[in-house]
Amino acid sequence: MTAPPESPRPQLEHLGRRLMLPAVLGVLALVGLALVADARDLARSLRSFDPWLLVPVLILSLVNYGLRFVRWQIYLRRLEVSLPMMRSLAIFLVGFLLSVTPGKAGELGKAWLVRELGGGQARRVVPAVLAERVTDLLGVILLLAVGALAFPAGGWMAAGGVAVVIATAALLSWRRAARGVFSLAGRLPRVGRHVHHLEEMYEGLRQLASPAMMTVGLLLSAVAWGAEGIGFLIVARGYAPEMGLFASLFDYGASTLAGALSMLPGGLLASEGTLAALLGSQGLTTADAASATLIIRVATLWFAVFWGLLALPWVLRQVRRKSPA
Repeated sequence: MTAPPESPRPQLEHLGRRLMLPAVLGVLALVGLALVADARDLARSLRSFDPWLLVPVLILSLVNYGLRFVRWQIYLRRLEVSLPMMRSLAIFLVGFLLSVTPGKAGELGKAWLVRELGGGQARRVVPAVLAERVTDLLGVILLLAVGALAFPAGGWMAAGGVAVVIATAALLSWRRAARGVFSLAGRLPRVGRHVHHLEEMYEGLRQLASPAMMTVGLLLSAVAWGAEGIGFLIVARGYAPEMGLFASLFDYGASTLAGALSMLPGGLLASEGTLAALLGSQGLTTADAASATLIIRVATLWFAVFWGLLALPWVLRQVRRKSPA
């Protein structure tokens, strides 16, 4: 696979600049929700929320991070990457910061950090980063499929979501079929010249795409994102006590998927807009929908960024010690 040209040291040391864009997008999301909901109504709605409800919501976010870290460790072990657990955990947490920055840092930065902290070649770790992204996406689709059962035509949507997950998992482990897809894609205008990059990524990812590994990765991902979906249910019921579990899983899954597909750092703007719109369509006032959206984003995305910021100084010290001046 093609390795990135720069090491993580300059990426990390200039991370403050890289975080400016997600910070600006976060402010824009807040301003947008305040304008739609009316700032006074939004402030009133936020004050009406019971702050003690944040305790279980944040715990469920920690469950999400913990399960995803377990998956990260499983992938590293499968790739025979040896790294002390505390270093691995610190890299994993800093990955939350890298994931909300523009460019390639969020995709490959963790692989470089593993190399810098003594885990071997970055190239060996890239498949683990790719597998995380794939199983996260498929796990969210499963969450969305389960949540779709809350709606009249939800059975068909759920079946479609499960079919997408199964087909993607099968394709990842079926080399002949994948090569057929790449061959067809190679004939498409604008896409064809990039197919060789996709093939390189596929060959690396395939190491972690066996049926057993894919099942484990998907299970951990679905439960992890489901935990945050339940956290969202707690927040939503602070405003709409009748909110059902499946509906909340659908809303949270749809907003997470919209954020991922938007390619914006942290899914900012896309996730907030989708979630607020869905809540509004289900009967919440504009202010309450905006308030619930802000609270859950703080308790998930920005809570993860907080842990990444805590881990960053330690990782920077370790990188400076092991890298030549």
